[in-house]
Amino acid sequence: MSKAVVCTGRAGEFFEDEEVTHVTIADGVTEIKEHAFLGCKGLTNLSFLKDSTITTVGERAYLRSGIVSLQWIEGVTKIGYAAFACCEDLRTIEGLGCEEMGEGCFWGCTLLQSMKGWPASMTVIPAYTFEQCTGMTTVDCDLAHVTSIGANAFYGCTSLLPPSLSGPDADPAAVLAYLTRKSKDERVLTRYAIYASIRRARDQEEEPRTLSSPTPFAFALAKLPPDMNRVILEFNLGVVVQR
Repeated sequence: MSKAVVCTGRAGEFFEDEEVTHVTIADGVTEIKEHAFLGCKGLTNLSFLKDSTITTVGERAYLRSGIVSLQWIEGVTKIGYAAFACCEDLRTIEGLGCEEMGEGCFWGCTLLQSMKGWPASMTVIPAYTFEQCTGMTTVDCDLAHVTSIGANAFYGCTSLLPPSLSGPDADPAAVLAYLTRKSKDERVLTRYAIYASIRRARDQEEEPRTLSSPTPFAFALAKLPPDMNRVILEFNLGVVVQR
C-alpha cells in the first residue's frame, strides 16, 4: 500500500511508517528533522527534495529506509550523524553538495557500489562514513582536496581490494605492490585506510588484548613492512600525500 504525506518538519514525523511512498515538503520547512523517515521502507527516492527549501538533513533521518539512489540533494548543506545508514537498497550516491557531514552517514549500505562526486567543500571524510559498505568497488571521484580521513571511514569495504588481497592470508607486500601499480588518483589514501583497517581487525582477533597491549594502530604497524608502515603512518596523522 502506498501513502502520500506532507513533511512539516517534526522529529520522528513518519518513524517506521513503511507505507510512506510519496512526500511533499510543507511551505517554509528547511530541515528534515532527526528520525523523520527512519525505517520508511516504502520510500525509495528523494525526488521531493529537488528544488525544495531543505538545507539540513538531521541525524538518522533516513536510517534503514528504502532509498535506492541518493540524488536531488544538491541544496542540502548539512547532513547529520548516520542520516542514511543501513539503507540496504542504496546503490548510488551522486550530486552531494554538503558542507558539513556527521559520522557514519552511509554506514552499512551494503549494496552501495561507488562513491561519486565527494563535495569540493568537504576536506574531511568523517569517521565511519562508509564502514561495512561491503559492495563498494570503486572510489570514483577526485579526492585531491581531502586533507584527512576519519577513523574506520572505509572499514569493512573489502570489495575495494581484490579478494586475494583482503582475505585472512593476504600478504602485506603483495598489497603494497598492487597499490603502487595503480595511477596516482587510484592510489588515494582511502585504499591504504581500508587495508589498515582490515589488517588491524585481523591482528587483534588473533592476539587477545590486555591492559599492556600496544594501541590498535601500533598493533597493525608491527605486522607491516617498512614502506607500508610509512604510508599508513602518514594516513594516521591525517596527511594526504600525492604520489
